[in-house]
This record gives sequence, structure tokens and C-alpha cells, in this order.
Amino acid sequence: MITQKPGKILTKAQLLASIGLLVCILAFKPGQFFESLALILVSCICTVVIATPFVIKLSAKVGAIDYPDERRIHTEPTARWGGLAVSAGVGAALLLTSINYMPNLRALLAGSYLVMLVGLLDDIKRVNVFVKLLVQLAACIILIADGICVTFPPAAWWGGEQMQWAVMILWIIGVTNAMNFLDGMDGLLSGLVMGMSLTYFVLALLLGSQMLAFCSLAIFGAAFAFLAFNIKPVRIFLGDSGSTFFGFFMAALSVQGSWASNNPMVSFLIPIFVLSVPIYDMIFTTVSRIFSGKVNSIRSWLEYTGKDHLHHRLESLGLTRAQVVMAICFLNLGVGLGAITLFEARTYGGFALLCQIICIYSVMALLEFLAMHRTNNMKA
Repeated sequence: MITQKPGKILTKAQLLASIGLLVCILAFKPGQFFESLALILVSCICTVVIATPFVIKLSAKVGAIDYPDERRIHTEPTARWGGLAVSAGVGAALLLTSINYMPNLRALLAGSYLVMLVGLLDDIKRVNVFVKLLVQLAACIILIADGICVTFPPAAWWGGEQMQWAVMILWIIGVTNAMNFLDGMDGLLSGLVMGMSLTYFVLALLLGSQMLAFCSLAIFGAAFAFLAFNIKPVRIFLGDSGSTFFGFFMAALSVQGSWASNNPMVSFLIPIFVLSVPIYDMIFTTVSRIFSGKVNSIRSWLEYTGKDHLHHRLESLGLTRAQVVMAICFLNLGVGLGAITLFEARTYGGFALLCQIICIYSVMALLEFLAMHRTNNMKA
């Protein structure tokens, strides 16, 4: 049984985030304020009023339920088809406002929904990891067929267009799964997506990219609204469908922006800065699992689940789960804001910011090593 608990529709943090975003819109593009506001409202209303309550009931009927066990941190059976709800919010907003005149939008939505659909199946009955990878590859091919490709760095760096496609496929699949791996604490991934979309939105205003701006607003609204159901009292999880939908969508957006056509260094680093937390977490956990012998193949790496991610480490240091989520979201937003600075920086400025961010994540790695040491001592 899934218990329906009453809860506040909007938290103070959500209200502040929405006010901040609307102020950004008004300050940068006052002429598009009401159009942008309408897009956010459609995404929020569809997610919070229509899609999510329906999906919670549907999850119970089809058996898409996450039951507690030793690997989980929740204590009650919870619906896990959140991806269906957030994707409905994003799709409704974009379909109603901009699909008829936004280039590449159909391909972006088609690829994202394809990945999400496989996630829905995986949330009911586990899908073979290589099948999921093949579907993610097919979603990338949809983007490529529509003319979407990486703009960082130029094709000449890789020896031709085919290598550029390969780089994009590895990037999008890597980010998609990194976001999936990081979805392990209430409100964490939704909060990260809100911060990432805010950064994308400001960059879109600086670039003058309407598609990037509208997509950022749509996914911000869906993540924002979903938090009402994904923080105490928790009534639904994103599940694989939601985490991979968010991951693919955000990764695909990163190759939409011509961040700096005359500066490959800046163009290469901006998406890394914006998506730095899931990238860091995937690298750190992968390296630690290989050295500890927990994974020894691609299959075992993709299938391994354990409490050794960044949020687990910080919790083991004594932070509450709410504090962990806030710390990681602020970390992601702080590093992401560096991308905005980098947008106008010269090459040397890019090196300086890169060194700064390496120092920040070095501190996080030291904290994780401390948490690992403490956990090992407790087990001993």
C-alpha cells in the first residue's frame, strides 16, 4: 500500500527559487517576461496538479513501487514512476508554446522520451543494462540525424565529423547514467536539475538562444513542481525513468549551445562546469569501486548499487539528509555559476577557473575519503 500524506504544495525554498528565476527573466528580457512565465506555469501546473497525482495512483496499479531494503534509505513503499510526471510537464510546456518554431526540439523530446520509456519498464522489471545502453545510443542517433552535434571542441580536434559524433554519444550516455547513479536521496536530483537549468537559462540569455532558454524554463518548472511530492512527506520517486530523462535532457541541452565558437577551451569547459557534480560523483565512485575490487567489468559497473556516492558519504559524516541535499545543490550551483563567468573569460581565465574547481572537488574528495575511513572503522 502507498500511503497518501498531506504536505505543503510549495516550500519556502521553492518560492525563493521561482522568484529568483522570474527576476532574472525580467532583468534580462522584460519583453519575454509573460511568455516565459506562461511556460513555467504550464510546466508546473501540469506536473503538480495533473500528472503527478495521476502517476502515483497509476504506479500502484502497475506495480511500479520501490520497496524498502538494505540498499534503500526510505522506510515505506513508494511510487517510482516520477519520470512520467516530470516528462509530461516538460512536454506539455514545450508542445503548447514553442515546438512549431524551435529547431531540433522534436528530436530532443523524442530522444528524451525514448530513454524515459525504457526507464519506465526498468522501474517495474529490471531491463538488461546493455539494452538500456542500446536505447540510449538510439536516442543519441535521433539527435545526430536531426543535425545536433557537439560544438566543443571543433571537429578538427577529433579528426572529422564521425569522431565528433562519437564524442557526443559518449558524453550524453555518460551524463545520463551519471545523473541516474546520483539519484539516491529525496529531492537531490530535482534540486540539482533546478540549479543546472537556472545556469543554462542565464547562459541562454547571454547567448540569445531562445530554444535553450525555453527548454531550461520547462525543465526548471517540472523539477520545481515535482519537489512538492519528493520531499517530506515523500509520495513518489523519480525512478530510473525520471533520472535518465533528466540526465539525457540536460546532457542534450549542453550540446545545443554554441558556447564560444572562437574559444574551444571555453566551449569545452562550460558544459562540464554546469554538470560537474554528477560527473565528479561518477568518476570518484568508479575509481574507488575499481580499486576496491567491487567492479571489474562494464556490466558490474552499470549494475552495481551501493551507498558509496557523494550524498551517502556526506551523510555518514553526520549531516542530515536535508543538509546533504542543500550542500550538494549549492556546490553544483556555485560551480555552475563559474560557467557564466567563463563565458566571457579569455583562455587564461578558463585555466584559472578550472584550477579553482579542481581545488573545490579535491576538498570534496578528501571529505569522501574521511567518510570511507570512518565507515570502514565502524564495520571493523
